[in-house]
Amino acid sequence: MSEKSIQTKPQVIVDLPVHLEAFLRYLFKTPDKQKAIYAPRSHSIGRAINGYLSKSDFKPVLPVPENPVTFIVPETKYNWYSLQIKYLYFSAEDREAFIDRLQTEFDNWVEVHFREGYAMNLDQFAIVESVLDILNERMNSTNFEAIKKNDYRERKSEVRKRSKAMLMQRKLAI
Repeated sequence: MSEKSIQTKPQVIVDLPVHLEAFLRYLFKTPDKQKAIYAPRSHSIGRAINGYLSKSDFKPVLPVPENPVTFIVPETKYNWYSLQIKYLYFSAEDREAFIDRLQTEFDNWVEVHFREGYAMNLDQFAIVESVLDILNERMNSTNFEAIKKNDYRERKSEVRKRSKAMLMQRKLAI
């Protein structure tokens, strides 16, 4: 998609955390030079954009985003007209729900990388470094911690499962 044709498509700006923007750019193979991300309706994220999108006849007053990410809104035979004449935005509540959905997809994606990395006998640092390399993100403390906390949660969950299993064994033995 050329930059000129992208500019004529309906777009919406969402304030996203940097690691989620990098994940989406990787997922949808968005070229570095292209500012807007196109998530087609064939993907659940493209459908989510349409689902969380709000439209207004008047320009809404929105807070200034820290990390504005532009999405090309997928058009359908039902929404194409309103996308051309209305102001498009995400309400604060819908933005939060959208970010939660993206974070869940990201967490699942990272979990797979940790499982595969540990199966290859890699340590946590090497796995995080690889994930950041895949996302084309630089290694810094913010990015490192965003990835590492997924592994921490998963390991903590495994410890809880083992603890519950041990308690159940003790109860059965008594």
